[in-house]
Amino acid sequence: MLFNSFDFVFFFLIVGCITLLLNRMRKVQVRNAFLLLSSYIFYGSFNICFLSILLFITIVTYIGGLCLNKVSNKKLLTGFVVILSLLPLFTFKYSYFLLYEALRLPLAPDWTAGLILPVGISFFTFQALTYTIDLYRGKIECCKNIIDYSLFVSFFPTVLSGPIEKARNLMPQLKKPQSVSLNDVMTGVSFFAWGLFKKTVIADRLSQYVDWAYSSAEYVSGGTLALAVVFYSIQIYCDFSGYSDMAIGTARCIGIRLSNNFNFPYFSTKIKDFWRKWHISLTSWFTEYVYFSLGGNRVKMKARWIFNISMVFLLSGIWHGAAWNFLLWGVIHAMLYLSEYAVGLHKKEHRYMNLLQKSIAGCCVFLLVSFAWVFFRIDDISTIFMVFSKIASASLFDVMPGASTMTFAINLLLLMLFGGCEIIMYRNREDGDAVMSRDTTALYGWICSLLLMTALFGCSNNSFVYFQF
Repeated sequence: MLFNSFDFVFFFLIVGCITLLLNRMRKVQVRNAFLLLSSYIFYGSFNICFLSILLFITIVTYIGGLCLNKVSNKKLLTGFVVILSLLPLFTFKYSYFLLYEALRLPLAPDWTAGLILPVGISFFTFQALTYTIDLYRGKIECCKNIIDYSLFVSFFPTVLSGPIEKARNLMPQLKKPQSVSLNDVMTGVSFFAWGLFKKTVIADRLSQYVDWAYSSAEYVSGGTLALAVVFYSIQIYCDFSGYSDMAIGTARCIGIRLSNNFNFPYFSTKIKDFWRKWHISLTSWFTEYVYFSLGGNRVKMKARWIFNISMVFLLSGIWHGAAWNFLLWGVIHAMLYLSEYAVGLHKKEHRYMNLLQKSIAGCCVFLLVSFAWVFFRIDDISTIFMVFSKIASASLFDVMPGASTMTFAINLLLLMLFGGCEIIMYRNREDGDAVMSRDTTALYGWICSLLLMTALFGCSNNSFVYFQF
């Protein structure tokens, strides 16, 4: 049941209406029980067997939370709960890579061959761990209501691909009735429509060109591959931020405010700024629970700070996938981040830059990030270097249109339209919301325009890129 499917629209119309009714009746426990059942139906629609993993993580962290205030050695118990919670993630996602790729153990038969990665496991595992760690640190109180806690872990807008919500942000909202205005619903619908547009009209259309170019990398020109690099950078942004927008919009319609997960990252003028604006919930998770735990920037030795930064990026790369290309992607971003500090670019404040300086810096950051995405997209190292060598060739300006010239031209026009909308929304951003307009009439027109464009130019109901993580 994908967000970009009619099945989900039908599902949410029923769930949303009943939830709004229960909110008005102030039946919090009934509402939460209903949302929990709906979340399990939503997640189970992908594979009913995956529910066992979700339930395991929920029960382990819930019981661990109940026991935490009753034991003397809280650190030991917290460590045990964290390890036990990470066990399914390690088994399904990393066991093959560690045993057969990293350690090269001569084990036979391959016991990992039949394992299927449960969708969203990295997201709901990390979300559950925020509760355990925050409880240990005394930032939240223990949740004794298992329905409320289970809903926090499995809330259907976030369970598949985030945003990764912290317990102290989401759980208080789930424990009280939410007042939902017409403006909340319209804002939620606008978020959903914009995310749907980014996914089906931009990301899915660009994916056709990117898939064709990379699958034919040996035969296409360097210019074609260079354009595929740029297109993929836009594709993955529209795909993932599109999902986040739809999740935020869905939750907003029923009175729940989720954290902003993207803040126009491609308008960044520094790599440091890019990581403050890209996948914000994951960056925040690693910053708070890994970087600060290692000492952050409060350490005395510069070498230790470099280690802390590098560890965050390495773990971020590994979080995305158990493969060498993801590890290299993390290494590249660590090097880019540290290089900015080495040459003093981090001292250059954005507000003191003129328009030309901002444009040049923004283009440089976008190109650096785009070429790093090649390591993210292609899992074969030899193919990656072949792509770079062809891009560096004399055929750089020889661009093949792909399927047809007309389709290629339409894609470029849609990209120009998308870019213009992004600029307007960037200028109108306020309180974490990036909307085209706050005027009710204009908002109606904006939603209708997006839905019409999606109906005319939307491609398919392809799965979201981040579902594989």
